[in-house]
Amino acid sequence: MPKTPHNSHKPGKVPKYGRCPPLEEAAGFYIEDEVDRERALAFVAWLRENKLSPAAGTNGYNWYVKFNYVNHNVIRDGKYHRSTYHGVYIKLFDDTWHILPSKDILEQFLLRDDMKEIAEGSIFPCYGCNYGCFKKRDSIGRTRMLFGRRIFVKAACLRQPICLTSPSESTLAALKEILLTRRSSGDLVIGENMTIYSYGIF
Repeated sequence: MPKTPHNSHKPGKVPKYGRCPPLEEAAGFYIEDEVDRERALAFVAWLRENKLSPAAGTNGYNWYVKFNYVNHNVIRDGKYHRSTYHGVYIKLFDDTWHILPSKDILEQFLLRDDMKEIAEGSIFPCYGCNYGCFKKRDSIGRTRMLFGRRIFVKAACLRQPICLTSPSESTLAALKEILLTRRSSGDLVIGENMTIYSYGIF
C-alpha cells in the first residue's frame, strides 16, 4: 500500500495551505521518477484535450475531474436536483502520483477482467481525512469477498478504496475508455433511497 497524503512529503515538497497550483506545475517538481512524471503530464494533457480538465482542490496536492448527476430523491421548484460529483481524484504524495476513482468510475473499472488483479493490489488504507470515516473503520480487519476472491482487508478507505499508484499505460488506457464513456453517457442518475455516496453494485 502507498504512504498516505498526510505523512509522505519530503522537505521542500510539503503542500502550502490553500488552493493547489496547476497539476502540470506541481507534477513537474514533485514526481521524482522521470518516466512516471512524463506519463502523468501526458495523462493531464489528454484530460484537457477531451474537456475533462482536472479542477484544483485545496490543502494538499489534489485535483479532481467533475461529472454531472441528477438526484431523483430531491425536488426543487418541481425539478430533480442536479449537481456535480468528483469522478476521479488525482493526488501527489510519496514522491509520485496516484489516481483514486470514485464510486461511479470504480465500478466500471472493476467490471473489466483485465483490471481486477490491479485493483486487488491497490487497496487504499484509511488515513484519517476530514470525512471522519475513520471513526467507523475496521481496525482489526476481516476476510471479505472482493473481485470474486476472498482477500484480507484492514482499515480500507470507505470513499476511495482503490488507489492506482504510478498507473501504467494499460491502466490509463482502461481509465480513458471509462472516462470518455462516462462523459458521453449523460448525467448519473441517483435513484430512490440512494445518495451520491451509496448507489450501484457495491
